[in-house]
Amino acid sequence: MRLSELEPKFLKFIDETSYQRTDTSEGADGLLFLCPKCFKANHGPVGTHSVLCWSPHIPQSIYPSPGRWEMYGTGYDDLTLVAGSSSILLQGGCNAHFFIKNGEIVW
Repeated sequence: MRLSELEPKFLKFIDETSYQRTDTSEGADGLLFLCPKCFKANHGPVGTHSVLCWSPHIPQSIYPSPGRWEMYGTGYDDLTLVAGSSSILLQGGCNAHFFIKNGEIVW
């Protein structure tokens, strides 16, 4: 599954309660996209929740926490998220666990 299928949006952090969409990865502070596990289970976006991944410079006091990832790539098609283990693990809810490498969702 490709990240681009999950309606991704690069985000620019504004303050503790708000952010806005930005069109490019350059200067983006986060990434919002549909959960790949639920997207697959629901056969599309209806009933699928979103996942939000922030960059390391966003304070841990900002939800969700504690995960933070460096974003490498020029856009959704080649984006890789990198952290200590680099995986994205949702604790609670669907408990999805995956990586984003070169724009691909890797289980």
